[in-house]
Amino acid sequence: MPKLKLTDAAVQRLTAPQGDRVEYFDATLPGFALRVSGSTPHNPEGRKGWVVFYRFGGKQKRLTIEPGYPALGLADARKQAGAAFQALARGEDPGAAKQEAKAAARQDPAIAEAVAQKETQERKRGVIENVIEDFIKRHLEAKHRAPRYIAETRRLFKLHVLPRWLGRELRTITRRDVIELLDEIADRGTPIAANRTRAAISALCNFAIRRGIVPTDWASPVALTERPGAESKREHTLSSAEIAAMWNAAGEIAHPFGPYFRMLLATAQRREEVARMRWADIDLAERTWIIPSDMTKPGRAHAVPLSPLALRLLEDCPRAGAHVFTSRRERRRPDAEPATTSQRPGDAAISGYSKAKRLLDEKIAAGGDAVAAWTIHDLRRTAATMMAKLGVARFTLSRVLNHADQSVTGIYDRHEYLDEKRQALDSWGQFLDNLTNPTPGGNIVPLRREA
Repeated sequence: MPKLKLTDAAVQRLTAPQGDRVEYFDATLPGFALRVSGSTPHNPEGRKGWVVFYRFGGKQKRLTIEPGYPALGLADARKQAGAAFQALARGEDPGAAKQEAKAAARQDPAIAEAVAQKETQERKRGVIENVIEDFIKRHLEAKHRAPRYIAETRRLFKLHVLPRWLGRELRTITRRDVIELLDEIADRGTPIAANRTRAAISALCNFAIRRGIVPTDWASPVALTERPGAESKREHTLSSAEIAAMWNAAGEIAHPFGPYFRMLLATAQRREEVARMRWADIDLAERTWIIPSDMTKPGRAHAVPLSPLALRLLEDCPRAGAHVFTSRRERRRPDAEPATTSQRPGDAAISGYSKAKRLLDEKIAAGGDAVAAWTIHDLRRTAATMMAKLGVARFTLSRVLNHADQSVTGIYDRHEYLDEKRQALDSWGQFLDNLTNPTPGGNIVPLRREA
């Protein structure tokens, strides 16, 4: 029987031939061993457990320490084994209490059933589909992560993870399992999806450790794995000529998408936030749009000052539903009566951005203008870059964009900086207005750079 110094890395690595069993004895604590059972048709993952071999009353005995690995890590198992040897030194049989408990359980079916139910509940709690639901409910939703982020995370698990690991306990998933899954996703030609899936699994494993679903000394199988896809940080911004071309082409597209693309540029807010802009969140008198916390990526409410340009865009939008940029879909309860032709066409927020952008690109090309390959998010980056050129300080710009401030000062500073944000967006709106509607003698007055 092999003897070696058991370490966490060794315990994770040690295997046994298929259908066989090997006991690896700990060189630092004689009599303490890791029992490794190879895979079988009923247990394809194999099994690992802790055992203590000792002599008592002239007989060789064996004590199984429960639960097995990885539910019970090496350090805790070694402590229990040490306690067993201490009992043996006092002249006690370390396995006597366990044998008595088993005898009592056999005599009392209620105890045996209670123990079995507890083990079943623990096992079900650790099954990956249940861990995922717990993770989404108690981590993502409880922390008010953006609905789009929650939906995307759920989609990644449903599309890539569950078809492969459904029914498996999270603690049985190995680094090799993760690598094979990520390679499979990347080999389909979607390496970025593999990166996102890796991040989701990593967050899930860390959540399981924090919640005690797996042992605290359990090592996340994502550790030491690499991202399958190389991602380059986008830095593209539209030039003044490209901004004008996009703006003019958007003017040829009817509501909702024509005004939507212009509002993205005018407010510098995120794609989903502008798409779900609601009339109820807009105060025209105060020239302010309040984005609720459940609609922002950082999960906190955000006050967006509306420039005169943004207000003019709103004036041209029909009030056809709860949303400013409403689709033709109607959002009704399943038990509601069908809508009549006299009712409004619908109040669901727009979607289908890719199709709308293709139409916008066609309009730009039809106008004889050339715009380098761009994404919708590039509009937000362009607005931020141009505001910086107009003299907006980085701190104010960060507030306009609603970027998270994790510093101690940021945590305690609850000031909205509404005046500073308004000055920045008004200046940006004036720049856009002059750029897209030039007038004789018109000029752009840069902001005074903030101290």
